[in-house]
Amino acid sequence: MAIRTVLSPCALLTSIFFLFSCAAYADVLTLKPFKDDLFAYPAILSSEGAYTVVDYRELRDINARDQVPERRAQAQYVDTGVRKVQQDLLLKTDAGNIRHVAVGRTQGAGIIVLYLHGQGGSRKQGVDDFTFGGNFNRIKNLMAGNGGLYLSPDFSDFGDTGAAQIAALIGHYAERSPGAKIFVACGSMGGALCW
Repeated sequence: MAIRTVLSPCALLTSIFFLFSCAAYADVLTLKPFKDDLFAYPAILSSEGAYTVVDYRELRDINARDQVPERRAQAQYVDTGVRKVQQDLLLKTDAGNIRHVAVGRTQGAGIIVLYLHGQGGSRKQGVDDFTFGGNFNRIKNLMAGNGGLYLSPDFSDFGDTGAAQIAALIGHYAERSPGAKIFVACGSMGGALCW
């Protein structure tokens, strides 16, 4: 049974981090921590197998981390050293050219995470170190620090063309990192491509 959920970028990032936490707990996937004390969940409200509800509050879990509301996270939540392994790239495919930002290992990665932006977004949203309480910075650091790859692509639309472009991007990097676990996370309208 498939469950379709479209999340705001804030809720999406919370879900991504919880996914990694659950995976590490189950010994399916273990990630070295990155600022876990600052990003820790205050409480698990319920858990039934793979479905877990966490105590998430945007005012506390995103906005309270900001020095400038919705513009700049407090310094303690961000480490920009990860930019040294960040590249703005162009992949030419049969589905069209795909501009994307890659952070971490572009081949031989053990895990690949893609963030698909919503309406009005771009590849730059998913690598902005200072917005959304530093959550994008954290995912970049988690991937780079764990031999993984984080991708934030542009795509033409939220229909068939965009889906073909994302499939081509995933195929390209999956071929370069055989055996990598691949996670696709979608913000808002990007959810149309996740399902």
